[in-house]
Amino acid sequence: MRPNVSLLDSPEVIIFGATHRGMRLANRLVARFNVLVIDRAPAPPEASSGWNYVQADFTAPPNVEGARVVFAVTDEDKLNIRIALAVRRLSKTIPIVITLVQSRLGWKLIRHLDRFSFISPPELAAKKIVEAIYAPKPPLASRTPPVIAEPAPEIRPPRRVDRLIVRALSIIASLAVLSTIYFHFAENLSWIDSVYFVVTMMATVGFGDISLRTSSTLSKIVGILLMIASVTNTAVIFALVSDSLLKRRLALTFGRRRVKQSGHVLVVGIGSVGLEVIEELIKRGERVVGVDVKADGKYLPQVHAMGVPAVIGDAKFERALRDAGMPDAKAIISVTSDDLTNLEIGLNAKLLNPDVRVVLRIYDPDLAQSLAEHLDIHFAFSMSSIAASVLAQLVESEPQPQIWTSEKA
Repeated sequence: MRPNVSLLDSPEVIIFGATHRGMRLANRLVARFNVLVIDRAPAPPEASSGWNYVQADFTAPPNVEGARVVFAVTDEDKLNIRIALAVRRLSKTIPIVITLVQSRLGWKLIRHLDRFSFISPPELAAKKIVEAIYAPKPPLASRTPPVIAEPAPEIRPPRRVDRLIVRALSIIASLAVLSTIYFHFAENLSWIDSVYFVVTMMATVGFGDISLRTSSTLSKIVGILLMIASVTNTAVIFALVSDSLLKRRLALTFGRRRVKQSGHVLVVGIGSVGLEVIEELIKRGERVVGVDVKADGKYLPQVHAMGVPAVIGDAKFERALRDAGMPDAKAIISVTSDDLTNLEIGLNAKLLNPDVRVVLRIYDPDLAQSLAEHLDIHFAFSMSSIAASVLAQLVESEPQPQIWTSEKA
């Protein structure tokens, strides 16, 4: 890292966000431009690569007008938009490029901001990953005979309790405790009688042996509020429990059945990237089966709406892969957020189907290269590397391309 760096220098390229894609972008551009990276975190080891680094808040530097372009590549869409607006307040002419997961929001912003553009890393990665299905298989640097191993025992993940149900139960328990204490002292009831009285009131089955007919006005008000709160809270608990049971039943019905297909593509990890991959595969006429470990995944409703079967299970284990038709699939694409999980899924898929094409999402570009060269993993892609390469091409091109304008292509 260069000494005595400050926001008052005159950088040609300003990058907000020392993320994987931000640092790869800086490394790509530092040979041609004076690059400044701004992030809240302390300087990473990569900052010694020759580009400047400043630990600061995500606010536009005062000399932003002297920059050739500004990139906002943090991991949060909201923060990237905020940075873009802050830069635009200081300069009406400097080009701004941000990363956005929600591309539809990006196109709407383009209508209102001049010299503004964006890329969607999930969309870019999805196109690259899907293209790998049709590309020729790269040669292996070294090939080792496959080893048939005993399948690991399947470990069921612990069931998660709905937080709303826990909160509702906590509220009703708190009401019972506080009411018991109040009536014990206010009505001179024994502790057991006070508990009995509160339970009968909360259940609205008062037997009349203990009543508030001759009690003080305050006690009557407390009793009225307790009954209303208890009935309301009980109805909420029943609704939440019913909703939870229905979701589990739907997951068992639609997500835990064996898929009977052949020549299809498995997509493991139905997140933002997985959804884009599924959409791209459907556009190309492929039959797709999704696999995800979460029965309540955020993007599962969209997958079901597209008519794509989704298997709920852990693809690190043979059962989930068999349920998804792995032995008869032509390709598997694993795009979970963990490198080792994707690697394990890819290797397990090769054991079930040695001829299947394997495409993995790998964050570490060095690991991705090694997997493609030395293991029977045909393609491994780093999403941040793909995004950084596209961003670098925007600023390296001469003259600057049409993407800087506010007109949608």
